[in-house]
Amino acid sequence: MEGKEPKRILVLGSAVIDVIIDIERLPKAGEDIPGIQKGMIVGGCAFNVSKILDGLHMPHDLCVPVGQGMYANRIRQALRQGAHDVLIEDTRCDNGYSLSLVEKDGERTFISIDGIETKWQDAWLANLDATRYDYIYASGYGFQDGNTSGDVIMRFLRCKKPDCRLILDPGPRLLGKQFEEELLQMGTILEMNQAEAKAMGQSEDVRQAARNLQKRTGQPVIVTMGKAGTLCCTSDEEPIVPAVPVKAIDTIGAGDSHTAGFLAALAQGKTLLEACAEANRVAARVVQHVGCSLQ
Repeated sequence: MEGKEPKRILVLGSAVIDVIIDIERLPKAGEDIPGIQKGMIVGGCAFNVSKILDGLHMPHDLCVPVGQGMYANRIRQALRQGAHDVLIEDTRCDNGYSLSLVEKDGERTFISIDGIETKWQDAWLANLDATRYDYIYASGYGFQDGNTSGDVIMRFLRCKKPDCRLILDPGPRLLGKQFEEELLQMGTILEMNQAEAKAMGQSEDVRQAARNLQKRTGQPVIVTMGKAGTLCCTSDEEPIVPAVPVKAIDTIGAGDSHTAGFLAALAQGKTLLEACAEANRVAARVVQHVGCSLQ
């Protein structure tokens, strides 16, 4: 915005390898079904969000750990191609990978094999100043019970500015119970899908679930509902912003791209409803082809 300093964004999380396999449908227990491998690309929630922010020409810092091995080498190359510095390197093991099973209707299911991205250490973040940022993106994958990575990331987030907004995508695994309450009290805007909202908000009615979560965070709760649009729940209203009608080819990265579009719009000073509309437009572009990309 003219006359104002641009908002500073930090994208914090993981980069992994997505192995994309097309299938007719998910197999039943004991079945053997054919699949077609469609690609092996760099993904992971944080990397995907960063990639879309790059496509939207939104400056930001990307902080993802890079290990040692064939997957890490691909990730390192992708970061350099995107003009992002490798801020964290650790030779203890390779980065993880995810089998992304894409059904005929575009729905996807993941099987994740963890790597260095689940082994966070305080030393990794020692040279990163949390107080520099106006928005910090994080994923629920970093806050799983029984993994000390969540403790490390929490110690970093506790140092952020009071008015810094945490854009948090709980993800399908949701947040570990040991982290949930504190995370939701950090000026946190939840960006999630219907299933995640219903599970975290403890209601089968998505509006009620969003209300329940909004009361806990004191911040807007954004719920993506596919073709039904995006629910924007605040303390005053809960409108649904219409989706952009398109034929989905591949929904891998749809949620991450929606989050990136929403975050970019907020950082540009747009209203919540404008940000939701922009997020819908960005996600609609991404699902029309294979992989999380605007092209």
